[in-house]
Amino acid sequence: MAKNDPFAQLQAVDRWGSRKRRLAQFVLRNGISGLLGKASKAGVGGTVRFIGRQLRYQTCSYMGRRWDRKYGVDTSGQIDLVDISVLGPNKTGGYSSVSTSPSAFAFLSAFFPPNWEHFTFVDVGCGKGRVLMLAALYGFDTIIGIEFAPLLCDVANRNLTNFTGCRPADWSVVNADAATIDLPVDGPLLIYSFNPFNADIWKLFITNLIKAREVGKHPLCLVLSGTLPQAMRAAAAVIQESGRFRRRAHGVTPFFLDAYAPYHFWVFDAI
Repeated sequence: MAKNDPFAQLQAVDRWGSRKRRLAQFVLRNGISGLLGKASKAGVGGTVRFIGRQLRYQTCSYMGRRWDRKYGVDTSGQIDLVDISVLGPNKTGGYSSVSTSPSAFAFLSAFFPPNWEHFTFVDVGCGKGRVLMLAALYGFDTIIGIEFAPLLCDVANRNLTNFTGCRPADWSVVNADAATIDLPVDGPLLIYSFNPFNADIWKLFITNLIKAREVGKHPLCLVLSGTLPQAMRAAAAVIQESGRFRRRAHGVTPFFLDAYAPYHFWVFDAI
């Protein structure tokens, strides 16, 4: 692994990319009999579910890598925060950085404001930057990514440089803790978030959203999505209990092949 290459550093800890390697290591340590023993212990139903999960992840991973190759970037995979350093004290409140399904993003874009082209697009917990590129392909002119892991920021910035698709007038990645960041106040905001952090951090971040709305007095739309239903419901409850947002939509996306699970989503408008 190249010590100073952020792509190589993340590939070494990518949970999706290491699935085949981990299976091979298990077989080397325990042999085929160990694998069969594990399947016997899980039972027929457990084994079938396990195989189904692996097929979903492999399909999702393959389609993600194909999207990356199309645009000359490296955005696929899952990076657990335990494997990387972050800025600020809120590491335990964050979730793994997982690449977003382009199909799910396209589905959720149907809930963007009618005049979305006047909005600044902000991805909270932007990871390697795929959503920033999806927003560029969609047509946003001003795009900001917020990410508290410096290594992920390095990779995201390189991806923005290498991206061969439609480029916006202005885009950037900010290495910051969402709990303490000052959001732009010079125009309407579309805040996009996919599995970024738990409800405790949302209680901190929501104050930043409210402040941006009060100071700028511009429209603010919040799109919350994720594959952890209980965590997403808790985050949505924090947003609703603030009394400063009106829920416009809520549901579950279809099960797209480039997603490892359906996305639960909520769409809010600031009031």
